[in-house]
Amino acid sequence: MLKNINVEFLSNPTNLKILSKPNYAYKYIPEWYKKLKPQVPNLDESDVGTAKRCMPMLDAMSLGYIIPLWADLSIKVYTEDNEKKIIVKMPNPNNLYHAIGNHVWQQVGEPCTLKKFDLGKTLFKFYNPWIIKTPKNWSVYVKNPPNSWNNNIEIIEGVVDTDRYYQEINFPFVWTGGEEGETIIEAGTPLVHIIPFERKVTKLNFGLSDGEKYNLDREKITTLFINQYKNLWRAKRDKK
Repeated sequence: MLKNINVEFLSNPTNLKILSKPNYAYKYIPEWYKKLKPQVPNLDESDVGTAKRCMPMLDAMSLGYIIPLWADLSIKVYTEDNEKKIIVKMPNPNNLYHAIGNHVWQQVGEPCTLKKFDLGKTLFKFYNPWIIKTPKNWSVYVKNPPNSWNNNIEIIEGVVDTDRYYQEINFPFVWTGGEEGETIIEAGTPLVHIIPFERKVTKLNFGLSDGEKYNLDREKITTLFINQYKNLWRAKRDKK
C-alpha cells in the first residue's frame, strides 16, 4: 500500500503571492516529449516506438516536484583579454532571492570535471525562496529536471534532510554553454527537480536469477505488439 506523505514548500507572504510556486513534476513534462509522436514515422516496421512509449522516461519526469525559476535570469557570455567570462543576474538584486551568489573554484577542487565546460570553473548559486518541509525520516534529493535540455543551467545535485533542516536550500550551479551573447531564461522555467524519499538502510545482495520467471516474462512480451512494459508490469501511478 502506498504511503501518503505531506511535502510542504514554505515562504514569506509576498513570495506566496507573486512567485511561480513549486508543483508536481508531471505538470512540467518537457515540451519536446509532449510533442513527440508515439511511433517513428516513415519506417517499414510499424511497431518501432519512440521515447513517447518509454514509461521509465515518463515516470522519471513525473516523479516528485519541480521548483520553477522565480524571476527572469540573464546570462551574458563575453570574451575579455582572450578569456571567456560570464555575468549572471536577476532583475532586482536588492531582493535576496533575486541575488546570485558565488562559490570559489577551490571549494570543489582542481580534479572536479566541471572544468570541462568553457565556464565550468565559475560557480554560482541561487538563493532559493522556498523552505522544504518533509515528515520525519524523509529527505529530498535535489537534482536537475530529467530529460530537459532547454538551457545550460547545471545544478550541482545533493540530498538534504528536510525533516530536520528548516531553512531555504541554496542551489549551486554552473553555466555549461560557451557561446557568446546574452540569454534570457524566463521566470517559470523548470529549474530544480525535488524527489522526496524515506531514509532507509538497503543492503547489496547477489544471487542466481530465476530462469523460469525470466523465460515466462520473455514469453509475455510476445503477446503484445506495443506497450509491453506499460501494460504488463508498470505499477499504476496516482496523481493528485
